[in-house]
Amino acid sequence: MRCLSKALALAAFSAAAMIAPAVHAAEETMDAGRFVTMCDADKDGMVSKAEMMKMVEKMFDKHDTKKQGKLDKKQAEAFLKELMKGGG
Repeated sequence: MRCLSKALALAAFSAAAMIAPAVHAAEETMDAGRFVTMCDADKDGMVSKAEMMKMVEKMFDKHDTKKQGKLDKKQAEAFLKELMKGGG
């Protein structure tokens, strides 16, 4: 599971870095405050790596509709859009 978490994190952050120009265009829809609130399980006003990974895994699983542990291009696009908006 730990390996899967690292792989998910790497995939999410790599994909986010690759779409940096799109992120700039989507800044109006990105809501960091909402994302922090959603991830902040212990309600300390900050997001730990563990809290963020739990939320990213939950979002990944939501988009992995075939439950294969993989996302196709369409699923990955929907996942990234949700991630950039600050979560579901």
